[in-house]
Amino acid sequence: MRSLRSVAATAACLTAIAVLTACDPSGTDGGDTARTTAAAPAAGTTQPSGSAESGTESGAPTAAPSTGAPAGGGKASTVPSAAWINPQQVPLNTALHWTAPAQGAKSLGAKGQFKIEQLCHGKRSDDWADVVTDLDTASLGGAAGDWQADQSIVDLGDAAKSSAVAQTAFGVLGAVKDEVKGCAATAPGAKVEIVGDDSEYLVATVTVPQSDGGAVQVHEYLTTSGGALVELTLHAQVAKGGHPKTAWSAPADSAVLSALAKPVCTAFKDC
Repeated sequence: MRSLRSVAATAACLTAIAVLTACDPSGTDGGDTARTTAAAPAAGTTQPSGSAESGTESGAPTAAPSTGAPAGGGKASTVPSAAWINPQQVPLNTALHWTAPAQGAKSLGAKGQFKIEQLCHGKRSDDWADVVTDLDTASLGGAAGDWQADQSIVDLGDAAKSSAVAQTAFGVLGAVKDEVKGCAATAPGAKVEIVGDDSEYLVATVTVPQSDGGAVQVHEYLTTSGGALVELTLHAQVAKGGHPKTAWSAPADSAVLSALAKPVCTAFKDC
């Protein structure tokens, strides 16, 4: 897995831009380069992504544990409601009737994990905290034995004021990509298929075996937007030889990635 040292150095440089402008690659006014989108987390706290599930075949809510969620609480997210994906643009919405993610969004702090990191038991670089100060996440619902959906957003600052912020987002995306591609090393027996891979996004399908003989099936979408990194994960835990209750169906990958990126771009006005 690549080191985040260079990314951390860029972030440290950005912190100083409020006083010095020499670090700004775009040559613009270097002041006030970072946005604060959530309250500062308690040091060393790892929080859950939330697991309130909804959207059975009858449309009635059904409680189901969110696979891979870390233990603990979480503060309410201060990411603008408009930054989250429109649930109608999430795959399988017609069948599962996803809820708006902003309704239950949580701020997990620097120790928060993307859903794919949780599912793959990813090994994160120790200097991650030098780059990412907060991760916000939300459950869109789902049901036991069927697909569940989670979205996460990491805001690294205002890319409209410094191109280095966008470069940092690319660096963090690269590090998370490495965790996805290395899933078999951290979750033995996992199978990873990279569907789409570009400097601005990753689309992958992952199968992670479970101790009971079943597996978690995953459709993973990751993309950058200005100074933000956005994740959408659809995952289903099924018994050995089983399949999710709802057959997989999705629009073109480009449509899903656009539905993730555009709201963040609009809400943060930085791309």
